[in-house]
Amino acid sequence: MPIRVRTTPKLSSPKPRSLRRAGFALAAVTAITISGCSHKSSSNPAQEPLRVGVIPFDKASVIIDEYTPLATYLSKKTGRPSGKVFVTPEYAGVLQALRADQVDCAYLSPLAYVLAANEFKNLPEHLVPIAMPYFHGKLTYQGIIFVRTDSGIHKITDFKGKSFVFADRTSASGYLYPAGLMKEAGVDPQRDVKAANITGAGSVLAVYNKVADGGASYEDAIEQQLKDPAEVKQMSVIAKTDPIPNGMFVARGNLDPKTIAALQKAFVDINTDPEGQAAAQKILYPKWVPADDPFFDSVRKKATILGLSLESLKGVKKK
Repeated sequence: MPIRVRTTPKLSSPKPRSLRRAGFALAAVTAITISGCSHKSSSNPAQEPLRVGVIPFDKASVIIDEYTPLATYLSKKTGRPSGKVFVTPEYAGVLQALRADQVDCAYLSPLAYVLAANEFKNLPEHLVPIAMPYFHGKLTYQGIIFVRTDSGIHKITDFKGKSFVFADRTSASGYLYPAGLMKEAGVDPQRDVKAANITGAGSVLAVYNKVADGGASYEDAIEQQLKDPAEVKQMSVIAKTDPIPNGMFVARGNLDPKTIAALQKAFVDINTDPEGQAAAQKILYPKWVPADDPFFDSVRKKATILGLSLESLKGVKKK
């Protein structure tokens, strides 16, 4: 999904080239229990806040500030007394929270959605597609592979033996699609490069500060992370991915049908409702349309090619 990182600090000076010492060692995606949200729904959910999960594209404080108006709007539309936003340290934590009935609905990245939709399909908490957002007037965006202009790297095959920083392993633009580009070019993303993963758009800073030779992220990441045009000019995009669906707002399937229907209607109304529009503008997704699961088939295909599943990513523990 297209992520808008506004507050990530720049590294103050070039770091050692060891990715492990720089804190970018490959991290396994682990199940997360959300603080303050460890109980399952009560017998009367109408008396509880509507709990909205959001993937960790920025600092938790920033995400909570941005998404609280949306949670409040949705709570009013579903008859809940209030709305509450929950953020987990890793993308897969939101999936764990959905499966454990710790959140009611969530905005998921495209890869997280397709993997969880398959994994949860026979569970009470199966995912119910609700809505998809437009971003920059489109339902899709692209991922990029980039280097410093002085790196001597000009094409994907030049990465063999080099260090490379992907985003979270459930990120479509920062992992799935760029890794697919590598495989298509004859470069194994796990064996032929010294790969590491980092949350969000930190790969831009890692490459800029010469911690890694190359990186992957969403299409606007360089300009958002490096505000100075002179710094941006020191970076070069050497490949772009195919179009990627923006993401999916989902509900867990064991919510009561009235709440699910109310959520679906809320995202229809959000395009014209003044309060809904204010909330949508806050998260930079002003237009929403009903969810279309087949629209994500391209993501499923690439995940299959790379052999990805929630189990392989250790994203959600079995009950």
